Amino acid sequence: MFINRSGTMVIPFLTVYLTSTGYTLSQAGTVMSAFGLGAIVGSFLGGKLSDKFGFFWVQFYSLLLNGVFFIILSYIQGLWPFTITIFLLASVGEAFRPANAAAIAAYSNDNNRTRAYSLNRLAINLGWAVGPAIGGILAYNFSYKALFWADGLTCMAASLLLYFFLFSYHKEVMAETPKHKEDVQ
Repeated sequence: MFINRSGTMVIPFLTVYLTSTGYTLSQAGTVMSAFGLGAIVGSFLGGKLSDKFGFFWVQFYSLLLNGVFFIILSYIQGLWPFTITIFLLASVGEAFRPANAAAIAAYSNDNNRTRAYSLNRLAINLGWAVGPAIGGILAYNFSYKALFWADGLTCMAASLLLYFFLFSYHKEVMAETPKHKEDVQ
């Protein structure tokens, strides 16, 4: 979570990026509204997909595809293609949240559940403190396009770390929990 949120660079600077590349404030507002709507849709879909395919895979593909969408977004030209892509990016990215909450519940027990959620929240907050600071440095010293790549690559790195460090543990935990048989697949 810390690595993923440390890469949070595009969204805090998106309105500045859009207005500096020729979009009006109203158009930037349209794009940010699409992001918000996508986040709502993604949160709903994340829960549904977690029930159907398992929270591990929703987290993995959400992170991986979100990274791909950030990189693609850096090449998008035009208001409506950018708006549609940001909606899709938010939908895919926010599908992670309900899956992550389900993962914490499954991987923790009654004794450490509160601590697990607290540490997850701490990682999110620390990442949000680091990401925009690094994003400002990248935007100032390189370009706004560097933010899209950094955000995308950190999402993909987080997906790979999730897979390599948690997949074996996930299979083990889910094998012991009969109500989550579908997650073992």
